[in-house]
Amino acid sequence: MRHHINIIALAVRVAMAAASCMAVFYLAMGVFFHLEDGHLLVKDFFSDYFTSITSSVPYRNNEWFGAAFCLIYAGLLIYCVTGLKRFHRSLKRIKKGGMFEPGQDESFRKAAATVVIFAKSKYLLFVTMGSLLYFDLTIFFREIPSFLAVYLIGKFIYLISGMAEKGTFIQEENQLTI
Repeated sequence: MRHHINIIALAVRVAMAAASCMAVFYLAMGVFFHLEDGHLLVKDFFSDYFTSITSSVPYRNNEWFGAAFCLIYAGLLIYCVTGLKRFHRSLKRIKKGGMFEPGQDESFRKAAATVVIFAKSKYLLFVTMGSLLYFDLTIFFREIPSFLAVYLIGKFIYLISGMAEKGTFIQEENQLTI
């Protein structure tokens, strides 16, 4: 079991490092939009994310929209890292033998809530930006796989939380009967 926990902990650490690097990148891009020719830079940067439904749609984005998007997304990534860090700490306690400790279920529940809120917020951010500013209606469908992946990971952590809560209850009942 220890080997499996090590693999999950490693994957969580890699996800935290990747999300942290992405947050720094998006923060830097948000600031960089104002230092250089922001209008063209924003247009080039977001052309990878969003494609307009037709070429006749006027391009209405500017550096303020781009900077706001980057700063909000960086904030969401930082928020996700806090939840992943909480999950990683809980995994370390399990690895040390601290199974079904009081408060462990709450720690898992908070980590799961953070991941689920991140998934929903990210989806809303991309869909809002893509549909309102770029009239990119395909963004609704293109963001679903990444949304579902992160959302289901959060729900899986909720499942672990429920098992930890039930395990803690059974352990307390066991200690009272002896």
